[in-house]
Amino acid sequence: MNRSAHLVAGAGPAGLVAAATLARAGQPVTVLERHPQVGHRFHGDFQGLENWSHPADVLDRLAALGVTADFGYRPFHEVTFYDSRLRPTSARTERPLFYLVRRGGEPDSLDSALLRQARDAGAEVRFGETVRTIGPRGIVATGPRAANVIAAGYTFPARLPDQAHAIVSRRLAPGGYAYLLVWDGRATLATCMFRDLERWRAALDATVAAFTRLVPGLDLSQARPFGGHGGVLGAARYTDEGGRLYAGEAAGLQDPEWGFGMVHAMRSGALAATSLLDATDYAAAARARFDPAHRAGFANRMLFEALPERLADALLRREAHRPDLRDRMTRHWAPDPVKNLAAPLAIRAIGRRLPTADTSCHEPTCTCVRCRHGRRGAAAA
Repeated sequence: MNRSAHLVAGAGPAGLVAAATLARAGQPVTVLERHPQVGHRFHGDFQGLENWSHPADVLDRLAALGVTADFGYRPFHEVTFYDSRLRPTSARTERPLFYLVRRGGEPDSLDSALLRQARDAGAEVRFGETVRTIGPRGIVATGPRAANVIAAGYTFPARLPDQAHAIVSRRLAPGGYAYLLVWDGRATLATCMFRDLERWRAALDATVAAFTRLVPGLDLSQARPFGGHGGVLGAARYTDEGGRLYAGEAAGLQDPEWGFGMVHAMRSGALAATSLLDATDYAAAARARFDPAHRAGFANRMLFEALPERLADALLRREAHRPDLRDRMTRHWAPDPVKNLAAPLAIRAIGRRLPTADTSCHEPTCTCVRCRHGRRGAAAA
């Protein structure tokens, strides 16, 4: 490695966007990824690039970072929501609510596209190499620091039209939501849990049963399990005493209310790189850019968890019908004085949740998402 090259630890969206930003400015940069390929945590499962937290379209926002949308994506204007009693409500918006993308090492995935863009810009990306030391001004983009949210599910072929479904139910997804996404003959079904993480197996089984009943023609006979954890409910950290810069999930940048983090990852990676190029204070810039929304997310999560389920059902059914749903969601995610006042209490209450292990697992061939064995098996990302 060139001794004068910028070093980036981790080849996820944050690290690759940081590397591409530096390389396009003519700076030598090396990305080290300890896994053998890009997108190692994912298995071709679908995720949503949310398109409601800002008035501008998310693809335009990524373009402003230098990210070209040469990955596969599918805009979704319609989602069927279900409340805790599995009553459906169809939501339709004029502008996309989100863009579905594929994660993993497939050629059309978001991860593979960002790898191509970083290399085309001139960055060196090396796989199978662990970063032993990283000095001041190095960028740490190595993923979540702890596990306080779990997503577990299946990917499988589906002879169904493109569609999106989400269930808000404390039985199927404690503190979170379950979802089914179908695109171009492939499907992802999962539960995303923010509480009671040791119940993930039972919650996933209940989620499968619910969607099998709700969506005619759903066939999981060729399903492949996947799973993963995230550190969604922790405090943000942008630098450390060694002068290293943290971006993406390593910085704690995921929405505390629903866990969306891909856009945060890419924006923080670009900002970290820009601060190196301009010799500016990354931590100060990141706090100004990300902290208000992060605090608002904690306040929103505290309110959501405090709502009685029947009231949450009524609000879901009422809001999903609104023709201005996307605009209302933009306002919901935005900071305001009330959320600023509530945020410290929410952060103290929610931030106390320790990383959770699945202590119920005693299998020699571990397939737990997060288990007492200290490793992740076939069902894990």
